[in-house]
Formats: sequence, C-alpha cells, structure tokens
Amino acid sequence: MSDVDFLSISVATLLPVRFAGIDLYQKQTGSERLILYRSAEYPITREDLDSLRVSGVHRLFISKASRTDYQRYLRKIVTVDDPRSIPLSARTSALNEVVRDVLYLAFTKGNVDQTVNAAKQLGVLVADILTKDDFSASDLFRVLHDDYATFTHSANVAFYCGILVAELGFSQTEIEQVTTGGLLHDLGKLDIEEGILSKPGPLSLEEFLRVRMYPYLGYQKLVSREDLVEGQLMMVYQHRERLDGKGYPKGCCSEDIHQWAKICAVVDVFEALTSRRPYRSSMTHDDALALQQRDIGTAFDPNILECWASIVQRDFLK
Repeated sequence: MSDVDFLSISVATLLPVRFAGIDLYQKQTGSERLILYRSAEYPITREDLDSLRVSGVHRLFISKASRTDYQRYLRKIVTVDDPRSIPLSARTSALNEVVRDVLYLAFTKGNVDQTVNAAKQLGVLVADILTKDDFSASDLFRVLHDDYATFTHSANVAFYCGILVAELGFSQTEIEQVTTGGLLHDLGKLDIEEGILSKPGPLSLEEFLRVRMYPYLGYQKLVSREDLVEGQLMMVYQHRERLDGKGYPKGCCSEDIHQWAKICAVVDVFEALTSRRPYRSSMTHDDALALQQRDIGTAFDPNILECWASIVQRDFLK
C-alpha cells in the first residue's frame, strides 16, 4: 500500500486495552515511509502510549480499509454510558475525529436535512464536553487537524466558537446553538467549485465574485427552516461581514451584525490563518493574533477578539 492508502489518527484517541483489531503504523525515523507499529491482534498498552508521547509521536496511521472500524471505536468512547471511565482528554480527541467524520459524510452527500440534523446532535455533544469542569482547551488544541478541507475548517470553527462563548458566559443551550452554527457556517461553500476554493493563484474577477456569494448561498439553504434560531442563521450569513461595512455579502455595519456572527468572524479568520492552504503554509498563533489585532474595531469586535486572544495565549501557547 502507498501512503495515500492510509489515514492519520491521533494518539490521544487510543486507550489501553480498549483499542485493538486495527493495525497501527508509524513513520520510519528520518523518512516518510510507514512501517508497522502494532498489529491488530495486540491491544496498545499504557507503556506504549507513554513511550510515544516521550518520543514526541502524536499521530499514527491506519489503513483506509480500517476507517469504519476506527469510527465505530471512536463512537463508543464518545457515547460511553459512564464517561468517568474514560479520560476527558481521550473523549475530547475522539469527539473531534467523530465530528470531522460526520461532517465529511454530510457535506459529501450534500443533503441539507442530514447536515443540519448531524450538526445539531454534534453541537450538543461538543457543548457537553466543553462545559465539563475538567475540560482542557489545551488538550483539544493539540489534536485539531489543520488541513483545508471544508469539513475540517467547520469542525475547528465550531470548537473555537464553543470555547469562546463558554468563556463569555453563555448558557449551556446557547453554547450548543453557537457550536451548531459554527458547524454550519460554511455550508454555502458546497455550491462553490473546489477548484476555485483551493486555487493556488489569484482568482479571476468572476471567481472572486462567486466566492463572495457563499454566505448568501448557505443562508438560502437554511433560512426557511424552523429548527434553527436567528443567531445561527446570522453566523452563516454574516460571518464575513466587517464592523466598518467593508465585508460581504451585504456590507453590513457593526450595529447590524449579530453578536454570534461577530464571534464566528473572529475564530473563522483565526482558524483560516493557522491552517495550511494550497497557496501558503500556516501562520503561528502569535502571528495570526497580531494580524487580527491590526483590524480590531474595523473588522473584529474588540471585546470578542480580546477574549479570544486571552484564550489562545492561556491555552494554545502552553
């Protein structure tokens, strides 16, 4: 099998004894070549995990043929009857992988009903994790993916939104709703050709104008639904607006932009800056915050950005 036949998985999702039945691979030292680390019949041990962490190994690999078995294992962790039997860090990491997988399947099928229903269920699960007394944002930040798939970006933005509004003192229900809105905020990109979204060079005027339509396209998919609240719809429609009226799709000014959209705007840009793109490498968290600070009060709400910056400096940069 070639490298394209493998999937990267987080070591943080692996639990001693519980994880078995899937061959695990790792990169050979000094090479991109994958070699067998642990065969399927042998459960991974606590000593194995400690050794991997000491060695700085945070990701292993499984064959794509094992994806379904891995997702089944992850869902058992996320929905376990006695959550106290599993470390919260492992549940957090497993939930991140499940969110990405569910969004991938939902976005691929393009079924809006399925996507919204999945987002609502995941919003509840994410909010439950984020509001646990022993939740650690730093544990989550370490396991998030940084590729430019729309479903990965949406998953990360949803987690960031949830962390931010929890810090701002939102209620449990509001955290669930905002997290769900984060999962849906880029729904309109499904109507934009992938070749345009990932184009390495400058966009033509026609392509540029088409990209600027995606918040409206997403809003149109959702506006007639009765199971979403106004704030969630505005996260989809207004997260690319700016306080100074120079955003899109409508050029709304500060007083016309919903608070939840302002929250989404801050973490959406931060996530984009700190993730890899086809046309550039990712920024450091410090550089991304510094760049956003230049637009405080013009693009970003000062109080929201300052709160997010404090979270990043406290938990991201540990």
